[in-house]
Amino acid sequence: MAIRPHLPLDERLLILRSADKFRKWNSLDDQRVCILCYQKFSGRQVEVSRSRSGDYHIHCPTDGCNASVVHWVYPGNPLLSEAAYADWQRTLIGPEASAAA
Repeated sequence: MAIRPHLPLDERLLILRSADKFRKWNSLDDQRVCILCYQKFSGRQVEVSRSRSGDYHIHCPTDGCNASVVHWVYPGNPLLSEAAYADWQRTLIGPEASAAA
């Protein structure tokens, strides 16, 4: 079971920076949008948990959404348009699954 520690703000920012290899976090006020639940959030809102082994894990702050950094984009990212999202989704599931749908 993961523990949700209370973290000092500077430590939270360091955890975000080390966990997110895809985007740059300048501050905890930086915003991202989750491509799974479409919610916008700041670094202050990101769920940070710590496993018993001491590793930190970060997740989308939306209830019921377990998205991680690979599912987050900068606000205004073109993946949020329906056409671009459909193309991205087809790439993930493959052409065979798209043809069957």
